[in-house]
Amino acid sequence: MDVTTFQCPHCQAMLRMRRQQLADTRFPCPDCDQPLQVTQTTEGEFSISAISATPTRKDHSHLLRSARVFGDSLHRYGRFLITSPVLMSWLVAGTGAFLILLLILFDQSSSPQSSRNETVAKVIEASETTLKKSVNTEPSKLDQREPVPPALATPKQNGPAPQPEIPVRPEPIKPAAPVVQEEFQELIAAKPEDTPPLNARKPQLAQPLPALEIDVNVALQIPIVEFRQPTEVPLKQMMSQLEEMLGTEFQFAENVKNDERLMETPISFSLKKTTLSDLLKRVLSEVALTFSVKSNKIYIQKTEASFKPDQSVRN
Repeated sequence: MDVTTFQCPHCQAMLRMRRQQLADTRFPCPDCDQPLQVTQTTEGEFSISAISATPTRKDHSHLLRSARVFGDSLHRYGRFLITSPVLMSWLVAGTGAFLILLLILFDQSSSPQSSRNETVAKVIEASETTLKKSVNTEPSKLDQREPVPPALATPKQNGPAPQPEIPVRPEPIKPAAPVVQEEFQELIAAKPEDTPPLNARKPQLAQPLPALEIDVNVALQIPIVEFRQPTEVPLKQMMSQLEEMLGTEFQFAENVKNDERLMETPISFSLKKTTLSDLLKRVLSEVALTFSVKSNKIYIQKTEASFKPDQSVRN
């Protein structure tokens, strides 16, 4: 590897070149940053020479330099804003706030001007009203003046001169008689003949609707998809549920109604695809009871095996 040693003509620093360099190559000095150029002699040897600065025009050199510095600073700040979106958002928000403040200041400055215009308009309207009033009063004053006789003409005539006309004074206007206002008569409205009573009448109560009579035989044939009673409930509660489903009241025998142990018997079962008649039979079979339909009423009594002749059925 060929290493060539040179010396900087500006700062006298020692420079070393590796490999063969091309002629007319320019580079800055690493110590003083002055521009240098590699030159080749006719004998084929390389050397370093200083580059003379190109003469610059002195016209507007300061303005060009300041404009270049300003452009570079704008470019640098623009790149910084583009890379920082937070700063860009703050800049936009500050600009908007400044514009809003300017609008508020202009609005406040225009409000006194509008109030001043309103006062000027009111003064002009007041002056116009006063002028109209003065114009309306002047003709009335002119009418009150006495008429002036016209000038007498003296035409040349052969005959006797005409006698001047005597002006006729108008008769004075008599003041109009004052209008006597009639006494104020108080008008009293006539009382109507059909006056409503002072005490309001009580509304008549609506008559209760007659209870609909349900056909028990038809109600017993109502189909039921599924009936489940997983928890045990007393017979009395189960019978009240069946009464609501059938829409009628059961007529219990005396020996069934007065037997509290029988009415508190727990019942729990489930049925599928049945009717209210089969459901009632199932409930009554749990406690050895049966039912019968008479005169569109359901009678509950004990079965024949447990029925005693001295017991009666409640109608």
